[in-house]
Amino acid sequence: MDKNEQKSIPIINIDTKKRDESKNDKFNRIAVIRTNKVLKALRSLSKLANKRRYDFDRGDARKIFNAIRNETLIARAMFDKSLKDNEFTL
Repeated sequence: MDKNEQKSIPIINIDTKKRDESKNDKFNRIAVIRTNKVLKALRSLSKLANKRRYDFDRGDARKIFNAIRNETLIARAMFDKSLKDNEFTL
């Protein structure tokens, strides 16, 4: 091949896989990623409990875990709301 010839590079659509996945597959893929991020953040947060490196009191810890609890309750309510029957009954 001389300098003026170019190799033909096949064009591959990277988004094809994501477009063809089912809603459940997409949910599972994203849920795993986001859940792992949350767990990693919690592990990182727990490192703040090291009294040799950080100064905090029970009130500080309570504020942190109240905030986490509140957001967890909101997230859970969103899932429960989505799974609830929207049918009216007496």
